Formats: sequence, C-alpha cells, structure tokens
Amino acid sequence: MDIRLNVLLVSRRKETLDHLEAMLRKHRGVRIERKLVVNGHVDPLHEVTTLPDALILHLGETSHAELESVAARAVDCRPPLIVLGSGSDTTVMRLAMQAGARDLLPLPVVEADLVAALQRIERDHRAGGSRPDGSVLAFMNAKGGCGATLLACNVAHALVTVSQRKVSLIDLDLQFGTIPLYFDLFPKRGMLQALENVAGLDDLAFSGYMVQHASGLKILGHAAEDPLPTQSVSAQHINQLINLAVRNSDHVVIDLPRRIDTVTASVMERTAYLALIVQQSVATLRDATRLLTCLRRDLGIAKERIVVVVNRYEKNSDITVEDIRTTLGCGELALVPNDFATVASCIDTGTPLLVQARNAAVTRAVVALQSRLGGSKAEQQGLLTRTLSGFIKPRAT
Repeated sequence: MDIRLNVLLVSRRKETLDHLEAMLRKHRGVRIERKLVVNGHVDPLHEVTTLPDALILHLGETSHAELESVAARAVDCRPPLIVLGSGSDTTVMRLAMQAGARDLLPLPVVEADLVAALQRIERDHRAGGSRPDGSVLAFMNAKGGCGATLLACNVAHALVTVSQRKVSLIDLDLQFGTIPLYFDLFPKRGMLQALENVAGLDDLAFSGYMVQHASGLKILGHAAEDPLPTQSVSAQHINQLINLAVRNSDHVVIDLPRRIDTVTASVMERTAYLALIVQQSVATLRDATRLLTCLRRDLGIAKERIVVVVNRYEKNSDITVEDIRTTLGCGELALVPNDFATVASCIDTGTPLLVQARNAAVTRAVVALQSRLGGSKAEQQGLLTRTLSGFIKPRAT
C-alpha cells in the first residue's frame, strides 16, 4: 500500500538516516527529505520553510535537545511527529507527549510499525487533519473509596449530555475497574484486548474495543468475562491508546488507580486537569498532602492543573473547607454534597445521576464540575449557584 506523504527524517547519525530512507523508499508515494543534526542548531525544523506532512525524529541515547525544540514550538508550527527512541526513558516519553507525538516507537525500529504509523497520519491528512486533539481529564482518589470512579463517570456523562461534547471514558484500573457497570453495560471486549493488539490499531479498529452508552459516551473498560490480569502493562502502550482517543474526542476522561507508577505518571503529565478526590477526614488529608507533594515536586504538575474535589461534603463536619484549603495549599475547592441514597441507587442500577436524579444537589454539583473542567455552563447555572450558596456557608472568622 502506497503512502502519499512528504516525510522529513531527522537524526544525528547518517547511518540511521540511510537505513530509514532505504526502508521508506519501498513505498513509492513517500517523498523523503532528510536532515543530519550536527553541532549548532538542534531544532529539526530550523530553516524548514514548508512543514512536512510527517516528521520522523530519531533520538540518540543521551540526546533530548531535538525533542525539546519541537515541544517548545507553537502547536500550529509542529507537523505530525513520530519519535524513534527508548520507550523506557521517562524523559523521552514526557517530551514526546509535550511535543504532541503521534507515536513513540522503540529502537531498533520495526518497519511494519513505522509504516503503520505513517498510514495513520496519511488517513488523518486525507480527512483534513484540522481537528484539534481532545483534552485529557484524569480522576484519582487521595484515599481509597473517596468516589473518583463515580465522579469520572458522571462528569464524562455530563460533558456529553450538558455540553454536547464528544467524550471517551477510559478505565485504567486494570485489575478491578468497574466503569461499564456504572452504565449497566457488559462489553465482550475492552482494555485488555486493546492492549494485546495495540501495535496494529487505527482509529476504526480502536473504536471496536469501546462500548457506547445511549447518551453517546464511549467507554473503554473491561470485558465482563475478563480474568484478573497480573502482568505489568507498558506506559507506552497505554499512551498509544490515549493518543487514539484524543484524536477522536473533545475530552478524554480517565479514571486512574490510586498509585504513582510509570503508567499513571505518564498520564498525569499530559492532563489538562487532574481532579484529586478527597473527603473530610484526617487520614484522607494526610494522604492527599503526600500525593500533592509528589505531583507538584516530582512530576512537575502545575498547581492550576490540579482541582481538589471534596466528595460527600458535609457542612457540619469538624473539618471545614478552609481547613482543607489550608492543609493542601490549594485554591478553590469543588464541593460535591453527600447524598448516599441517591448515589448508591445510581450505582446499583447502572444509571447516571443526570438520568435518575437530575435535580438533586449532588447532580448539580457534578454539572458545575464538568463546566470547570472544560465543559459549557449549564442553562440553570444561576439556580445552581443559588442552591450551593445556600447549602455551603462560609466559615465565620
């Protein structure tokens, strides 16, 4: 199959450029330019007057400068990017995501993988390729049981039904994820099967592993009959699935397991917003403090990208809003009032809050949260504000 693209090959090694060019010359439609990076300008696109249809960037074992240069460019000044480098190098992975890389292929490069990546770029190019990638919104519990899954599911549903957005919901709890059950869905295949076949997935094939709710929300969860997986998963493979989702969604909502590892770290580093779910307890705030320190100091996630959500909020609790804000050193909190009966009923029946209890205070709080995370404001925002202002009273000083 011919690939009709203008491709720029960039490397610090002439031998690598020769090898890549020989590999791609087999495909008659590929028009190749090459650039050997030497001491001086490390920007792969320096003096390139017309952006190529695809940039293939080979990274040496210790050099990240070329990728840093691409990541520093404005989004509209970057061509579709394929990075050839170490999939285990967290710096490469982070920079590749910042640069908007379509694929990160490990070395030595496999010809079939490189060709498949170019074919995906060509399909996007033929389709117009002008649609911006969707934003990634992640949810994580500060302590187990705080309600991150419930909020991820219902915020995703609200983004579809209230804001009329195209949304994909991804369950990254690879052992005990239950997101399809929150929508009364029982898929025959899902995340584990997609990971097994990730190397050959294009947009159409990827959609086959997702299940669609009646609202239009697309869900990548776990098949109903999946055994409990025990093997580790590659952060690179997870990011390949997310790349497919963001190319076809306005928002990608991800429910993260409560841990910091290469998978969760790589996801959090690419989020537009990370919702950290807490409750009004000393133990939860202790864990939230430790987690926020890691997110800000070790992962470099900016304070404004972290939204602290107080779930099951009780105005008469001994731990107040001001206590939480001071302890965590955060800005405005998102408050979701406690309504155990309504929430339990929605979970047990697999019914979203907006369907079962549209006018409940907990539902209105979810609608407000989806607006804060990038959705549109609800039509009854004034009513919502008045309701919450009556429900939540400021602490007396």
